[in-house]
Order: sequence, then structure tokens, then C-alpha cells
Amino acid sequence: MIQEAAHGVEDTIDSHVYDSLVFLQSRRERRQANTIFHQNLEYAIEEIGLIQKEVTKKIKISRFNSKISHSRDTSSQIPLDQKDMIVGLDEDVLKIKDRLIVQSSRLEVVPIVGMGGIGKTTLARRVYDDSLITYHFYVRAWINVSQEFDTRNIFLGILRSVSVVRDEAERNSTNEQLAERVYRSLKGRKYLIVLDDMWSIEAWKHVRRSFPDDHNGSRIVLTTRLLDVASSASSGNSLHQMSFLSTEESWTLLCDKVFGDCSYPLELEKIGRYIVHQCQGLPLAVVVIGGLLSKMSKEIRSWENVAEKVGSLMTSDTMDCLRILSLSYNHLPPYLKPCFLYIGVFAETREIPVWKLIKLWIAEGFIKKVKDKNPEDVAEESLRELVDRSLVLVGKNTSLGKIKSCKMHDLVRDMCLREAQTENFIHFKTRYGHDVLLENTDCLRRVVDFNNYTHSELSEFMPLTRSFFFKYPYKFYVYFTTSIFYSSESISELVHLRYFACPSYDGLVQSLCNLWNIQTIIIHNKSPRDMFITTHSLAWEVLNMPQLRHIHSKNFSIFIPLPTSLFADSENYLQTLTGLMPSSCNIEVFQRIPNLKKLGILNVDSVATEKCRCLDKLVHLTQLEKLKVDFKKDHVHRLRSWRMADWVYTPRLHIPHYIWKLSDEDEEGFFRLKFLLLETMYLKQWEATSYHFPSLEHLVLTDCYSLEQIPFDFADIQTLQLIQLHKCMHSLLVSAEQIQEEQQSLGNDDLVI
Repeated sequence: MIQEAAHGVEDTIDSHVYDSLVFLQSRRERRQANTIFHQNLEYAIEEIGLIQKEVTKKIKISRFNSKISHSRDTSSQIPLDQKDMIVGLDEDVLKIKDRLIVQSSRLEVVPIVGMGGIGKTTLARRVYDDSLITYHFYVRAWINVSQEFDTRNIFLGILRSVSVVRDEAERNSTNEQLAERVYRSLKGRKYLIVLDDMWSIEAWKHVRRSFPDDHNGSRIVLTTRLLDVASSASSGNSLHQMSFLSTEESWTLLCDKVFGDCSYPLELEKIGRYIVHQCQGLPLAVVVIGGLLSKMSKEIRSWENVAEKVGSLMTSDTMDCLRILSLSYNHLPPYLKPCFLYIGVFAETREIPVWKLIKLWIAEGFIKKVKDKNPEDVAEESLRELVDRSLVLVGKNTSLGKIKSCKMHDLVRDMCLREAQTENFIHFKTRYGHDVLLENTDCLRRVVDFNNYTHSELSEFMPLTRSFFFKYPYKFYVYFTTSIFYSSESISELVHLRYFACPSYDGLVQSLCNLWNIQTIIIHNKSPRDMFITTHSLAWEVLNMPQLRHIHSKNFSIFIPLPTSLFADSENYLQTLTGLMPSSCNIEVFQRIPNLKKLGILNVDSVATEKCRCLDKLVHLTQLEKLKVDFKKDHVHRLRSWRMADWVYTPRLHIPHYIWKLSDEDEEGFFRLKFLLLETMYLKQWEATSYHFPSLEHLVLTDCYSLEQIPFDFADIQTLQLIQLHKCMHSLLVSAEQIQEEQQSLGNDDLVI
């Protein structure tokens, strides 16, 4: 209801802006349009006022029902026998028992953290019921906290476990009195308290003061899905992070659930292992599927039917696992919910590039403005928060420790898609391989079609769709529009376009320059196998585009002619520019893009560096953090230095051939360089000394198939902390280890390989 009203206001404003820019020419037409626009806004304001009153009523009813529901069930755990989920926990049990019994005599909190269904409660229960633990602690109490935590019920639960509580005391005592009684009941006794399913730091703070520390080895075990809660409660020791089951452990768990103590039919092993592979190591998923299989005939065809629809079976409305996973979504703050739901538009089989996800979030308007922070940094914080809440998994990290790619567990993704469609956030034209009927198309804001390239025909009956995602033919493309879908004739009319990804064609780049709302442009040659890199001229007016932040090109280079004026019409926020020709690396262009953080330069040769001195011009990009330079094969041996006063981060070098030599006679070097990445090169010999890289901290070599060794003199670089090797010769690893040994002999034990 609220979302539809907001969409209505957004459409009214955007339609008015569009008409003003494209159609309305005379003053009379504009005056009439303004009158209609104001009337529509007044109507929308009245409608929102009525909605506000209705929502207030529903909130009151919801709070009342929530209290009733909470009194009936304070646990979010699935009603399964705990013996179903003990596979793979032996090592975890030993670690937790060691922290409970062996370590400090001070009161310690042992947080167990992980995503829903991974076995946190099962692990805590197994430790809690262990005979050694039962003997070791004089008092034990198990309390289910849950999302709607009730301090009073927590205190009463502890008191019932440690002493007799009279009904009269329950009715008449205040929360402060109950907290005092808990403190006195535990005082002087060695106790173990398990707080299961903790959802907020505030909940922990409310009960923490009631646990006395008598230096007698008392312990508190806390289970949570939220990393910030676990970190806040932790006593300073490392958290216990739950891991996914291995394939073998998952198979053992499935067999225990389906066959019990009996042996399994060998003909079912292959299809059974395929089924558990789809569960991706989540114990809850294995147990749920095992429960289904245990009630079916033990025939290959029956199991094949299950294997074809594992995701839909686990997230059907009757399944408790969907309810458990949805709790994590329901607990998200409002600003994170659209970010989470949006991840569902990506195909499930691949890791999601973080740079693309962040740009899409920003273009959609999901990232709130924070003073003194750019949107990309805020978006990275939002992604990290989703990871900390156990909803998103880290795929790969960058060499600097940032998240490079992310992914979702398939079960979480299915929950995400259900929530997205329930809230009318995303519509999938196909689901589980079948076409989905399009209903109420006026409300469809984002449409995903991974099977067909049919966006032009969809535009006729989805006039209010803002985002369309499709594959063409092997890539994933996104367009944000209002009422007009992409075509070569109409693209210049897409005045609300914010994110554009497309194969290149003649005239495309120029047609984008007048789109004042656009934030991200991603273009590449239609054929990724093109042997020749073509060049497209980008009008210098692009430097005046007020919202443009990122230009990515692949398999073609960009030429920007000199601006006609040194003074920009408005402040420029461009942060990414890849594929730039060396001839465009000049003071006039760089002064117009002072906020640039990432730059890619193509086809650098001796003319570019020695005559045009294009690399020396980089000194004018004071915010630059990442640089990727593609050298022509005959030039890299001439590379001696970059004259950049504040250069700190990486030149990412593509060096095609043979030798890179920096001799002792060279007076210059890379004196402020901290991070160096050499990637995809045929370099056989690299000669340099610590003099040339005195500040180097991280060295990354990727796809260096021919390079035999790292200069041994790098052992004298006192700042060196990390050497990373990917797909390199074994001799390169040997030379890195020799450098490490030499550094250790000099007293530096910090170097990691």
C-alpha cells in the first residue's frame, strides 16, 4: 500500500520532468502541465495521509498479536529431533567444552554465530547436555530469547532453573526486582547460562548486569545469527563461527535421517549425493530433504523427482525452514531490505561481482546519503552488514581485504525470491524453468527474464516498469527506464536512465552524453573474441554530466578530445574510467575529473610515455586509488618510474613480453608505491632492487606463467607484508619463500605468502 503510493508519486514527478524536457516547448503548455502536476501531487499527499492512519491502526493490532504469539512460542527453532543434526559437530563440541571448562576463572561469554539452520542451537544443546558439563557446573539454565525478546521472561526462566519461583512473585515483581533476584540466586555459584537465539545488542545489555563474576569459572553461551551481537557480547576471545558441512558429512546426515541404522541401497548413492550437493552444506536443508525422502519409496525415480526441485520443496509454504530463514529477513532494518531482495535478480550459479552490485544499488536509490561519505563506501558497509547478519556469503576478497564477490546459499536465495515477489519488489518472467503469468502489470517495477530477449515487446504492457534484466546472448544486462525500452532510435529520449549495460555499436556512446540522470555506463564490443580493439570517441561534454560516476569499457578504447573550456559547467563526480587512450591522458581532461579513483589506460607505448608523457600527467589525479595499464609488447622494458607525488595504491600492469629491468643506475623508482599487481603477462625476467620499491607492502602476481623468480633483493624491503601468487610457476613460489626466510633472519616475521 505504502510502496504503491510512493511509486505513484515517483511516477508523477518523473513523468512531469520527462514531458518538460522532451515535449513541452511553449510557456502555455508548461503552465498547463505544472497545474496538472500540482493537482496530482495534492491528490497523492491526501492518499498518503489516509494510508498513514490505516498503517497506525495495523501497527497497534500487530503489536497486540505479537505479544500473544510471543507468549505461545519464544523460539525460532525448527521442531526436529536434535539427534538429526549432530553430524559434523564433534570438533565444534570439543572447542566449546574447552572454553567452558579449561580456560580462565573469570566469567566468560562464548558466542556461537552463523546463519539460520546451520546448527548453532544443536551445538549448544549438545554441549549443554554433555555429562562432563552437567557435572562441572553447579547451576545450568537454558533460555530461548528470540526476536521479540522479553526481559521479564528471560529472568523468570533463569529463576525457574536455579530456584523455586512462586506465582505471587511472578505477578508482583518488577523487572528490576527480578534482575536483582537473578543476581542473588547466581551469586557464589558456578553457573552455565545458555541464551539461545539472541537478536539484538540491547537485549544482551538488559540482562548482562544480572550475571555476577565471582572468578569461579562461570560461563554464558550465546547463539546468534548477527556478528555485531556476538562481537558485543564476546569476552575478547575469538567467536565460534559455525561452518557448513562437508559433502561427506552431508551425505552421512542424509543417510542417518532416511535410513537410520540400516544400510542404504547402492543404486541411490549417486542421486543422493547430488541431492545433498544442492543443500550446500546447510544441516537444516539436509534434514528437511531427508525428512521428505524418508516418507517416499526408495526408488531411483522418486529420488530423481526430488533432485529436480530441491529448492522449491524446501521453501514451500508448509516448510518450517522457510519460516526460520525468513526471521533473518524480517529482522533487517528498512534500509537493508531492498538491498537484500535485489540480490535475487542475479543468476544463482555464479558469484556476484561486488562492483556491479554496488552500482546497481546506488542507481536504484537504495543507498542512503551519509555526510562526508561517498555512496560506494556506504554501499560497501551495507553489504558487510548483510554478511555479518549471515544472509550473504563472501565469495572472494580483494588483496586489500575488501569483498570482491559475494553469493547466497540457494535456500536463502529461494527465500529472498519469495519475499521479493510477495512484496511485489521483483517479478520473474520465468520461475523454475516455466513462464509465470504477468498479473497487474501496472505495479511491476523490476522484471527479470533470463530466458528470452523480449524487452521491446514487454514494454507495451508494462508502462511503469523501471528496471529490466535480461540475457543477450550470454551476458547479463540491465536498463533503468521510464516507459521507453532500449532501441537505437529512442535511447537519447531515456532522460531517466541511470544504469546502462550494452554491447557497443556506432553512435551509442555519443547518444548517451545527453542523458543527465545516467550514473553508470558499461559497454563492450559485441564479440568478446574480437582480435582488434576499436576506438570510440566520447564527446568532452561527458565531463559535464552531473550524475555520471562510472564508465566501463571492454574490448574498445575511449578517446576524449580536449574540452573547449577549462571550466566545468558543474562539479564532476566521475570515479571510474576504463579503456582510456594515452592521447586523452592530458592535463585538460584530468583537471575536469578530479574525483577519479579508478583508471584504465589502453595501448601504452614509448610515444605515449616518452613524448606525450601520459603517465606523468597522473599526478593531477590526486584521488586515484587504482590504475590498470595495458602496455604494448615492445615497451615494458623502458618503464622506470611514475612521477606521482601521492601515489600509494596499485598500478595493475599487463606486461606482454620478456624483460622488465630496473638497474642500479636508475635514479628514479616507485618510491611511494604500496601495492603492486602484475597480471596476465609473459614476462620471463624481472630485475629490480629494494631501492626501486622502498614502500612496497603487498605484491600480487597473477597468471605469470613464464616468470621464474621475484627479485631476491626484495628481502631488504622492510615494509613488505604480503606476497600473493596465483597460477604461477613453482620456482616463483620457491623464490618467495627464500625472501620470507631472509626476512625472518633479519627479524621480520610478518611477511605472509
